[in-house]
Order: sequence, then C-alpha cells, then structure tokens
Amino acid sequence: MKSNPLSYFEGAGRKGIGCLILLFSLSSGAWAQVVRPLPPQQTVIVLGHKIAYYEAGKGSVVILIHGLGADSRHWAANIDALSQNFRVMALDQIGYGQSDKPMMRYTVENFSNYLYGFMEAVKIPKASLVGNSLGGWVALDFAIRHPQMVEKLVLVDAAGLRPTAALKFPEGGRKSLSPLTTHWFFDLMEANKEWATTDLGPESFERHIQNGDTYTVASSVAEMITGREFEDKKLGKVRVPTLIVWGRDDLLIPLAMGEALHKGIAGSQMIVLEGTGHIPMVGKPVEFNQAVQKFLSPS
Repeated sequence: MKSNPLSYFEGAGRKGIGCLILLFSLSSGAWAQVVRPLPPQQTVIVLGHKIAYYEAGKGSVVILIHGLGADSRHWAANIDALSQNFRVMALDQIGYGQSDKPMMRYTVENFSNYLYGFMEAVKIPKASLVGNSLGGWVALDFAIRHPQMVEKLVLVDAAGLRPTAALKFPEGGRKSLSPLTTHWFFDLMEANKEWATTDLGPESFERHIQNGDTYTVASSVAEMITGREFEDKKLGKVRVPTLIVWGRDDLLIPLAMGEALHKGIAGSQMIVLEGTGHIPMVGKPVEFNQAVQKFLSPS
C-alpha cells in the first residue's frame, strides 16, 4: 500500500474539531484573553523576494514558524509572552501572509532555504526554532541541514514523518500542478472527506484565493504527495536540544506521530497538552508559553 502524506488530516471531519487552521483561534476564549496585536511589520529581501516578519523583545533569538495555509497571526498569543525573555521573530513563510508569493515549487527544502536566507539577511548566526505543523517540518529539516545555526528546537504538532494510509484521488486521477489546476488540489480534499478540514477543504478555496496563497497551498500539498522529503530516516541526525509539544486531541497529526519523533530524536523531551488539538499555542496559550519558556531558558 502506498503511503499517504495527507493522512495527517484523517478524522478531522468537514466541520473540524478545534484544530482547524486559522479559523479555530477566533472562538478560543483562552486565546482571546492573552492575544496581543502583532508588533509592527518589517520586511527583508531574501533570494529576491520580500519576507514579512514581526519582532519583539531582546536577548537570544527565537524564530516562530507557522504551518500550511497559515501566517504569523497564529503566534499572536505567544509573541508577547516569549518576548519578555527572548528576541522573538515570527515570519510569514515565503508564499504566505504578507510575504511574496512567487510561482515556485514549495518544497520543504525551499522553505528551509528561505529560512537560511532570512537569518543571513537579518544577521542572526544562531537561533532557537519553534515550528508548528508544516513549520515544524521546516524547523526539523533546517536543524538537520544547519545544526550550527540552531540553538534549540521546539516541534509543535509537527509534520514530516511518513504516514501509512492510502490516498484516494478524485475523478481524473493525479494532475500536474499549474495556476489553472490549483482547484484540483482542493477537490483532492473533497475526495478524502475523512480528513478534509475547513481550512483545506474545497469550501475554503475562495478564502485562499483572497489570501493569495492558493498556489502555495496546492504546491505544498503536491510536494507532500511525492513523499520525497520525509524525515523518518534522518531523525538520528538531530543534534540540538529538542522539545516536542503536542495537543492530545490532534486529529490532524495524531499523537502517535509526536511519540515517533520523541523516540527518534535522541535526548528529546515531550510535553502533551490536554484539551487542545493541532495548534496548542492557540488552544492552550498559557500552558504552551510556560513550557516553551522553561525549555528555551538557559539551564
């Protein structure tokens, strides 16, 4: 049976359950109580494209990396708290948020290359990385490629390991990606209703068009389907202190994936947050901030 990179979404359902990207946070009372406006937007040119980021605080650098179909707003309840002890930088990854959205292949390697270019552009030789979902995959990949540039690593309900279920393609089979066929990748979500979420299902297509990240999402999904970039066999190369944070109720990337990361990364620590799902920095911001601050603080 062929592996299915998109089985991360299994069981989420059409209506979602609180781990829905972007939309979930709007109904979270805990999130609303601690959220702060993002700091003033700054921009820098990386590999010829504008990258938007938000910065607060002083001290050791912590870079926050959002997931698929998201942007820096996911860290709105975390930047202020973490900036009390660290210099926090939340970037809109290439293709998302207020950053440029070039027509390119949105591979994990390319996301990692833009992170490298971002750190060079803002003159940061070393930082701790905190990544959620696809952002966790990027952070993990970067730590493997550039260990000398990573102080500590925090993987939050991170993607990047090979799943096992088969992928069901919509009528017409697999299609090549182009700006004219991006809708097909949202039809792919329709064909896999057991894991389609509000954010990535076909009903979200119009919103992604408005955000301008439809091609980015479709390209990212297309690259996942290839299965070329999974990190399973590379976990032994992670040499930096690592904390794995998981929401117990994550139906997008189940807890078993977090446990596999914990087992595969020598010396890693793991914290499971109760009563929250795929984005625990939104669902349980106070507990999340405390756990991350404790881990990132000097021993």
